[in-house]
Amino acid sequence: MLLIGFLFKLFSSETHLIHLEVEMWNQIKFLLKRKNKDRRRPSQAKVTLTLETASPQHPDITEKLPSDVLSNIFIRLLAKEIAQLRCVCKSWNALLSESSFIKSHLHHSIHHKDEILLFFRHAFSFDRRPFTAHTSHSPDLELTNFIKLPTSPQSKDTRGDIIGSVNGLICFKYGSYDYAIHIWNPSLSMVLTLPPYSLPKDEWMVNHFRFGYDPKTDDYKVVKLTKLSGAISMLSQVEVYSMRKGLWQLITQRFPSNIKWVSDEEVVCVDGHEGHVHWLGYTDMEQKLQTILAFDLGAETFREIPLPDSILHLHEECLNAMGVLGGKLCVMSCIFEAGKCEVWEMEEYGVTESWVKHHGFSQFSADIVPYGFTLRGEFLFQVDEDANDDCLVLYDPIAAMAKNFKKMGRITISKVVEYVDSLVWVVPEERDISSCSISKF
Repeated sequence: MLLIGFLFKLFSSETHLIHLEVEMWNQIKFLLKRKNKDRRRPSQAKVTLTLETASPQHPDITEKLPSDVLSNIFIRLLAKEIAQLRCVCKSWNALLSESSFIKSHLHHSIHHKDEILLFFRHAFSFDRRPFTAHTSHSPDLELTNFIKLPTSPQSKDTRGDIIGSVNGLICFKYGSYDYAIHIWNPSLSMVLTLPPYSLPKDEWMVNHFRFGYDPKTDDYKVVKLTKLSGAISMLSQVEVYSMRKGLWQLITQRFPSNIKWVSDEEVVCVDGHEGHVHWLGYTDMEQKLQTILAFDLGAETFREIPLPDSILHLHEECLNAMGVLGGKLCVMSCIFEAGKCEVWEMEEYGVTESWVKHHGFSQFSADIVPYGFTLRGEFLFQVDEDANDDCLVLYDPIAAMAKNFKKMGRITISKVVEYVDSLVWVVPEERDISSCSISKF
């Protein structure tokens, strides 16, 4: 009898909690609807976004719900809606601004919301359509007007290129010669313009950038390598921008002297999540012998990671794309004129002997150009069907199924960015913020 009574009480309390969640959800939708209605009527008196006044008979619903239940409700909302709800009351602002909540919301966005891929054109412009957007479950359909674009940064040349993307932040450079670097959160409509780096761009200099997240310091960093054009080795000039510090710093750590060149040709931006950024590098000036150059964002040190031996032996017969799959460094290698692909994963980071071939497929008769991997473990590549048209394919290795994207013709795709609805934003430290420019649009 005691057990039955306890179960009945537990069921009653859970039912009551569910009722409170539904009531809370309805109140949130009402608040957001009222806020959006107020935005559409700018001539009217401003409506303050606040909770309904509580009374002894109807106390504030938030007082009845534990913070973990509130968090479970809020993480389902879009980042821009959460940003509005921070204005409701101090307790909500505190909860929705906590680092743990921001990370929970990010995890929910990555794993539970529709996967949307942004295909950026080479030398894109925000004055025109800079990318096409497609969902992975319906790649033949194109999404339109779901992201508010920033105004074109002031530049003599309105051409941009993507550097990288991590946790919903997109890093890009704008301008072809005297360019500036920006970090953009499209979910919050926020843009940070970085201060100039110490060594300005010169016609004899070639810069290689990466953008990544350092979990040790909860910081986002831009790494810039510089080499002399035509030089037989990389120039040991490296700068790192810290989003948290708001400044560039020269580092003295040299990268491996045997690496003569690095490539910026990776198409899918999934690098930089686990505290490291990577480049495919070459140990010869003919760019035949490949290796991986890794940079530790926390220690700010370089290391070389050799590719699997079987890939090295086929270096003249295959195309390689590097990325991250399930948190592990991996390489997709496609053999010319065979339609055959292999995917290698590094089981233990930095240990050459831990390369393992996990996937292989050869059901495509045409040439395959590897692009990379999505955050959800799918492979993206291009199938050259004929001289006038290419087919972009998203391959699910678990289901062994391929989905084709909408025909794009022979447009030049520079980078593929996975759109992640995100609250992530790092305000530079106050003493250095004067060198940065933060804008909201």
